[in-house]
Amino acid sequence: MVRWHRHGPKAAWLPPRTISLRDGMTDVATLCALAHELGHAEAGDPPGHTGTAEIRADRFAARLLIDATEYRAAELVYGSHPARLAHELGVTTHILTTWAALHEHTPAT
Repeated sequence: MVRWHRHGPKAAWLPPRTISLRDGMTDVATLCALAHELGHAEAGDPPGHTGTAEIRADRFAARLLIDATEYRAAELVYGSHPARLAHELGVTTHILTTWAALHEHTPAT
């Protein structure tokens, strides 16, 4: 179940079956936050996640949202600039750099 909140964190995983998203975020921020929280749900993380759980959820979101073929095509057109690639792929720069680190790409900062 997805719920919406107005203040506080961008998103939260509320076991056993709820993700809460902050109202008013951009579509890209909402999508990436939802994918991140789905990573917590998939892993069965408890509330109050550890740093390890946050990294795992970021990686889950990156793998879910970025296709390697689309990344390579965007990189050919836009170079390795993270903000441009993220915009083209419809993800946040954070999710893009997480994906790039998983795949040993090093976009310029």
